[in-house]
Amino acid sequence: MKINGETKIIGFLGSTYKTSKMYTLYNRAFDKLGLNFVYIPFVVKNLKKAVEGIRNLGIAGVGVTIPFKIEIVKYLDELDDNAKRIGAVNVVINNNGKLTGSNTDGLGGIKALKEITDLRNKKVLLLGAGGAARALAFALKDEGAKLTIINRTVEEAENLAKAVGCRFCGLDKISKEISTADILINSTSVGMNPNDNQSLVEKTLLKPNLIIMDLVTHPKETKLIKEAREKGCRIVYGERMLLWQAVLKFKLFTGIEAPVEIMEESLC
Repeated sequence: MKINGETKIIGFLGSTYKTSKMYTLYNRAFDKLGLNFVYIPFVVKNLKKAVEGIRNLGIAGVGVTIPFKIEIVKYLDELDDNAKRIGAVNVVINNNGKLTGSNTDGLGGIKALKEITDLRNKKVLLLGAGGAARALAFALKDEGAKLTIINRTVEEAENLAKAVGCRFCGLDKISKEISTADILINSTSVGMNPNDNQSLVEKTLLKPNLIIMDLVTHPKETKLIKEAREKGCRIVYGERMLLWQAVLKFKLFTGIEAPVEIMEESLC
């Protein structure tokens, strides 16, 4: 990869900049297709100033992750229809100084889940009510899933559930809800390194006919995933959602279809 005055910079904003696999994934893809792009991390302490930097330096776009997916919305010029509905973004495109937010998280999560199951009429428990949860909640509802939002802070679960049009409850109700669930998705940071020996779900509640998806990717084998496998559950790794949301973002960044196989190899 040769960087010059014509190289288009794609940035990354988020607390996982030290462990993210996105740099390898995108830069290998750019190199494979001979595109004059480079994907790099930005360490952000002041989000408002960072967004102005994107605009004024002509940075072509940025990927956005925790904790900025919701906060960044107020600093953008516009949102596409999907991001507007969700109220969170995971990608920003700079078009001659006009910053537009989009969100590929939900569609990426759906593609990952559909690799092993249909979603229509499936009872899905979604743990969390943050940016990733919002994107998944709307996408799951669009697919016809019977969705319940579960969160420690019940008010946040209720607010998201009202926006989506689904059920909600507090974490204290999980034992009752999980007994009839088909799919459980952890969209919280619980289980992420360095707190990788934590899970919101007691092992005794897991059952063989349950599909478990954990959006945590560092580590890949979270406590929830390990215990779910021991119980005979089917597993959807967070890396599958990471791949598919990145594939969708690639086209937004470049205008062309992503080299999926190359990007997939980068996550191995």
